[in-house]
Amino acid sequence: MPPEKVVFATAVEALFVRALGANLSSLARRRLSEAGLDLEKPLAVSYPLDDWKTFVHVASGALYSHLTPVEAHWWMGIHFMEGYLQTFTGRIVAELAPALGPRRMLERIGQDLRSGNNFSEVELVGHSPRHYELWMNDVLDDVPSFAAGFILRAQQLAGARGVHVDVASYDGTACTFDIRWREALPQAANG
Repeated sequence: MPPEKVVFATAVEALFVRALGANLSSLARRRLSEAGLDLEKPLAVSYPLDDWKTFVHVASGALYSHLTPVEAHWWMGIHFMEGYLQTFTGRIVAELAPALGPRRMLERIGQDLRSGNNFSEVELVGHSPRHYELWMNDVLDDVPSFAAGFILRAQQLAGARGVHVDVASYDGTACTFDIRWREALPQAANG
């Protein structure tokens, strides 16, 4: 039997403490606590993936009730990346990103995801210097726009401009994203 899919505290901290903490109302915090994430207590070492998904749904509903689930979860992915960039590892990635460029940033996304969970697998296929397909075995949510949001933000950080991250296929867990960008900033010439 394969091990349970879990999301580590580092990912939970990035999204729910660093990125969203100040923006969560007392009602949202109470709902998260009822779902198993009490932000007033130290975080657990890890959380089951299904609990993580529930936390994302609770927070997205609290912050973005006026948006569709696809739009709300896209913003949650953006927040996830912004919170990650506030962590020790994320600050290093942020400093390296422009030198890495968009292509190499995509090449390391699997490694970055595995620092936050025990199950992420990624495969990358290049079609041209600014067009890639990225397959992800699990999008960390029930809506692939969450992963699309953090991929887009990572590409922007690496210097890509005019980025599009579209869902090419999705089976309810695994997803293939079609990623294109118009140009890269000069310092990201490798992208």
